[in-house]
Amino acid sequence: MNATIASEAAPTDGKPQGELPFGLKFGWSTGAFGVALLMNGIAGVILLFAVSILGIDPWLAGAVITVSKLFDVVTDPIVGMWSDRHRSPKGRRRPFLPWGAFLSAASFAAVFTAPEFDNQYITALYLFGALCVYAFGYTLYNIPYLSMPAEMTDSYHERSSIHAFRMVFIALGGMVAGAGVKFLLDYLGTNEPSSWATVGVIGGVMIFISMMAAYFTTAKARFTAPEEASEKNKFEQLSEEFGAVVGNTHFLRLIGVKFSQLMGVQTMGAAMAYFFVQYLMRDFTALGTFFVVVSISTIVFSPVLVAFSKRYGKKAAYYVAAGVNILYALSWSLTGPDEPMWSILMRAAVVGIAFGGNVIMAMSMLTDIINEDANRTGVRREGAFTALYSFVEKLTGAIGPLIVGIALSWVGFNKDLPLDAPQGDGVNTALLLAVSWLPAVFYMIGVVLLSGYKLTEEDLSPQPKNEM
Repeated sequence: MNATIASEAAPTDGKPQGELPFGLKFGWSTGAFGVALLMNGIAGVILLFAVSILGIDPWLAGAVITVSKLFDVVTDPIVGMWSDRHRSPKGRRRPFLPWGAFLSAASFAAVFTAPEFDNQYITALYLFGALCVYAFGYTLYNIPYLSMPAEMTDSYHERSSIHAFRMVFIALGGMVAGAGVKFLLDYLGTNEPSSWATVGVIGGVMIFISMMAAYFTTAKARFTAPEEASEKNKFEQLSEEFGAVVGNTHFLRLIGVKFSQLMGVQTMGAAMAYFFVQYLMRDFTALGTFFVVVSISTIVFSPVLVAFSKRYGKKAAYYVAAGVNILYALSWSLTGPDEPMWSILMRAAVVGIAFGGNVIMAMSMLTDIINEDANRTGVRREGAFTALYSFVEKLTGAIGPLIVGIALSWVGFNKDLPLDAPQGDGVNTALLLAVSWLPAVFYMIGVVLLSGYKLTEEDLSPQPKNEM
């Protein structure tokens, strides 16, 4: 959709806006803290919370999480098209932020203050409703939020700058979700529902403040206003665009790699809290410390990985990240309760290479594919490519917890025992399967698929036309 430039702070003369004020970039980026806390705070413990605190059977808990995630997939294109067409003196995107902030914060609190009914199916129904509100609130905020930088400036490098600010707040939000939540639960008592309720309320307040800070500090940001809608059939346009996307062999190969890598990540992530408590016999403080080191490792290794890719190529960098992922997953099969904490943290110290590669290299390759497609066809299809890419991310987030939940039910996990009560070799084997063996297989499949990725830097360079 074409758009014209408008702003609350500048005349609508359509002139490019260059460097953005520090306060605007910093202020907009604060919203990423709330987004990261919301997403990671729920994803990292939701299966454990549903099973061991609310008393829901593992298979049922996994099913609830899966179906609510699929609901999130449905909301993405709806909100995206809605914000594209929205008209307001405050812009197309910004009016969505307060509503998304409220629903996100409220749902975070609602999830962790869930009552335990006498019937687990009623409890599961409540949790499903809260997770659906969370899914919609997350989408309602995040899609318009991530669309704003493209409207704020026409400068290629300034867009990179504003996303660099955002990465800082993502890391901070992820650290609070991965470490701060675990430290607080250990302090208050991990088996007490009131402890989780406290986390829900505190986290909800932090999410709301963070997200609303981005809303208020972007009041003078430039935005774009949509032109009048075209008379063409939108369904035919949509079908044509998505048909071209699924027919792109480079994209299908990358999606296969990303699906395999994320299946390993999501399966491992769904089981990691249980793995630390049951298999390693550690408390949440140890798990929190582990996530602190992971966050630092990711921040440190990301620029190193980018520099490596510039010299040796993106595919080579992705190979390195995938290789580290395989070794990281397999290393968990060599651990046990007697392994010293420093040795466990060594894994966290290097896994940032894998995490950075999964995000940076995949997104960079996706951009290459979009540009190659545009150069070859003369049509820009950013939205169609990104929508299907996002679908794969959410699909793996739905399947991972379901696999772990079914595996735990299969081996007879007792949801009525305290969280840290040993449950025997069957449960330990299921957790080892989810954290080590199965992710390693997924990562290996990703490497095989990556070997068939053929798009190179030369393919993106303009080719001289042959003269007759």
